[in-house]
Amino acid sequence: MAQARVSFVPSFVNYAMNIAATKSEPKAFDTSRKGQDRVSAPVTIEAMHFDDATKSIKVFCSDGNLRECRVQRLPSLEQGRVLWKQLQVFGKNKQAVRFTAAGGFSPDKWFYTAE
Repeated sequence: MAQARVSFVPSFVNYAMNIAATKSEPKAFDTSRKGQDRVSAPVTIEAMHFDDATKSIKVFCSDGNLRECRVQRLPSLEQGRVLWKQLQVFGKNKQAVRFTAAGGFSPDKWFYTAE
């Protein structure tokens, strides 16, 4: 029986090849899809909570949709805290909010920012 030969490129080779690459600005949200951001219609926040199991901010809105933001996909935990505080203000003041979803995902289900 013939055995297959497997070769792996050492990690230092990958590092050496990418060391000259320019650093890009951090992404607003980490997603596997490459579509454009989508923005929801204006809604008001009815209720919200942080789900420890999925590390998500979940927001129930006036249009009947439950929107979700996966905090670990944001560039930093601090950005997640700022988003939480911003959503609290919107909810308490009953302000109209437009949610933005990354990667062409539906803003009626997912979001990474609100304005």
